[in-house]
Amino acid sequence: MKKQAIYPDPEYFGRYIDQVPDVTILEALEQSLQELQTLDKARLSELGNYAYAPGKWTVKDVFQHIADTERVFSFRALLFARNDKNTAPGFDQDLYAAEAFTAQRSFEDVLQELMLIRQSTLAFFRSLPDEGLLRYGTCWKYQMSVLAMGFTMVGHQIHHLRILRERYL
Repeated sequence: MKKQAIYPDPEYFGRYIDQVPDVTILEALEQSLQELQTLDKARLSELGNYAYAPGKWTVKDVFQHIADTERVFSFRALLFARNDKNTAPGFDQDLYAAEAFTAQRSFEDVLQELMLIRQSTLAFFRSLPDEGLLRYGTCWKYQMSVLAMGFTMVGHQIHHLRILRERYL
C-alpha cells in the first residue's frame, strides 16, 4: 500500500511521511534498509562521538535515536494491527538518548542494531494484509494507522540522515 491510503491523517507525523517517495510501504522499508547498508561506515565511525554543537546528539546518539524510535513505533503498530484498543504511550526521546550508553559502544554496533530492527520491522509489515495496515488507534495524542506508522519510521530515518549530512559530515 502507498501513503495515499493513510487514514486518518496523523497530523504531526505528516512531516516525516511527506519525505518518503511515492512507493509502497514495503518498498520504502526495503529502500531505507539499503540506504543504511550503503552508508560510509568508516567516516561515521570516525565521527561517532562528534556532536556539531554543545547539547546536540553525537552521531552514535542519532542512530540510536532512530533505532529506539523504530522500536517504539513498531510496538505501537503491533498494538493497532492486533486490534488492541489501548492508547499507545508517548516517550521522552531526550531521556532515551541520555540513557542509551552510546559512548560505550562502537558506531558499527549501533548501526548493526538499527539494521536488525529495520529487518524485523520489514518482516512484521510483510506479514500484514491491507486490513492490518489500515487499522488505527490513538498514538500518544493522535489517531494513526499502522500504515502511517510504517511511513513515519522511514521518513524519520530520512529526516535524521539529512541532518547528519548537513551538520555532521
